[in-house]
Amino acid sequence: MENKVIEEFVYNELSRFNFKKSTKGYKYLAEAIIMCIKEENSIDNLSKNIFPRIAIKYKAKNANNVKWCIDQVIKTMYNNTKSDLICKYFNIEENTKTSLKLIIYTIMCKYERKFEK
Repeated sequence: MENKVIEEFVYNELSRFNFKKSTKGYKYLAEAIIMCIKEENSIDNLSKNIFPRIAIKYKAKNANNVKWCIDQVIKTMYNNTKSDLICKYFNIEENTKTSLKLIIYTIMCKYERKFEK
C-alpha cells in the first residue's frame, strides 16, 4: 500500500513539469525519487546507491547510462517548462538550474511534510 502512495505522489509532483513521460530518463528519474523516499540515506551518493540499482532493474547498459538519461530528460523539462514555475517549486533564482539531487531532495521533503505526522 505504501509503495502505491509513494509512486502516486512522485508522479503527481513530476506532472507539474513538462517532462517527456515516454522516455527512459523520466522512468529512471521517478524511480530514483521513489528509491530515495524509501531509503533516505540513498540520496547521499546517487552514483553508488541509486543508479546501479536502476540499471539492474530496467536492464540499462550501466549506471552512467541511467544518469545520462535522467540528465537529458531534466534538460528537456527546463526547456519546456515555464521558468517561474521551476523557480517557485524549487525555491531558486531565475535562470538557475537545479541539480538532480535538489530535484530529488525537494520532492522527498514535500512527501515527508505531507505524510509524516
